[in-house]
Amino acid sequence: MKGLKKWTAFLIALTLLVSSCITVLAAPEVGEDCTFDDLSHFTEYYFDEFFKNRDIWEREDGESMDPKDIPEGQEFVSKTYVDAFKEKADELWKVGDAGEDAIKEFDVPENKDARRELYQALKERAEALDNNVETGTRPAVLDSLYTKMDKAWDLVNSLTDSYGDVEDEENSAKNVHVIWLEEEETVDEEFIKEMNAEIPSGHYWILGDDWMNYWQGSEAMDWILETLNDCGAKLEKAENSGSWDELDGLSGTIDKAADRAQEMRRYLESHLYPRPEPGKQEVSSQAEESRGEAKDKQETPLPERTANKVKGSDGREIVSTLAGVYSAQQINGIAVITGKEQAEAAAGLQTAGSRLSMYTSDVPENKEIVSVMSDAARLLGAYTACSLQIDLYEIEGNRVNTVRNTQEPLRLVLELPRNMINASHTFSILVPDGIGGVLEMKDLDQDPATITIDATVFGMWTIIYR
Repeated sequence: MKGLKKWTAFLIALTLLVSSCITVLAAPEVGEDCTFDDLSHFTEYYFDEFFKNRDIWEREDGESMDPKDIPEGQEFVSKTYVDAFKEKADELWKVGDAGEDAIKEFDVPENKDARRELYQALKERAEALDNNVETGTRPAVLDSLYTKMDKAWDLVNSLTDSYGDVEDEENSAKNVHVIWLEEEETVDEEFIKEMNAEIPSGHYWILGDDWMNYWQGSEAMDWILETLNDCGAKLEKAENSGSWDELDGLSGTIDKAADRAQEMRRYLESHLYPRPEPGKQEVSSQAEESRGEAKDKQETPLPERTANKVKGSDGREIVSTLAGVYSAQQINGIAVITGKEQAEAAAGLQTAGSRLSMYTSDVPENKEIVSVMSDAARLLGAYTACSLQIDLYEIEGNRVNTVRNTQEPLRLVLELPRNMINASHTFSILVPDGIGGVLEMKDLDQDPATITIDATVFGMWTIIYR
């Protein structure tokens, strides 16, 4: 919760008076013969300075109070302590609401003991509140590691679903025939043509030695599976125990396993006959039947993800006006709202044969600039969610020029993944300004599921939140 609402018109007026004159750095001293104004300033300190400036979350009954479940650096406290303080504060505000005569009556010498008693109650509850504030320890990188793990497993599953030995009963693809050469047999153009003609349509063949090299390399599939399972166990242990040391080096290890899976696919596809389209996910009819049976058992299919479309909380879908390559996976989608012709004019395109294209991709966490942007976010009192490469290109025939800045802003919408959406967070985007600083692009909409910005600078964007 982003602070506490003021309950009375009197308190609002008092807030404006105090905040316009001074910034309180410590709780005001309250003397023995305290007055209504003394108690008001003391109470106001906790409502304005303590909550608003420190952005302390209130945790309801039933919500976790374990620091490991709260974002790193975020202070939080049980709402019980807040309500206890509010209960006594309300007694004071009722006096203020009653008007000047009630305040004068409150301040008469005969009510000194009552005022002192109220102050002691406020002080004790304020101290209990302050002493029970805790700080979250859940690192922002944890969710990105889960996302990275999912992508790595997707690569592995895609590979094993696409190709498999026809004689291996445990795989579903069954579309690769392993051929062992006889003595003095050679692979020439004629041999390849004959083999291509013999195998069933949609199948492949590979030389036995190449197949063995594919499976039995020092970091082949067994190593990948063992590595990803080990990383998954460490993630689970860190999540359950709050021991974040388990995460050290995990990102690089997952990247290595994912890279190895991609290398294995490239190696296999370069040794298969006929040559498949690189990266194309071939699935045999048997695998399709197997998947079909599994789909029949699913009650709800997974939603289709289209990276150049965004959908808000209201279900309204927006498709980007610019064509291009939309491959960023850390967000659900990004769309340019500005009309195509207007966007091209803003980018300075003047020739009839030229067009404006967009390219989006994820930025690896191990890049030095990502760490720099994270430090910049912290200086602004914010946390980083992820970094993306958002580029514009002017294309004319075979000529391609990068567009770093536009003359007029382009309006874009980014759809956040479910694990980022939080109604209590305010999102914006940081981008290097090219002269050693950063620019912050504020969210222009009220939808917690999207970020809408007007951008004139393109390149690496870092999504931050407060």
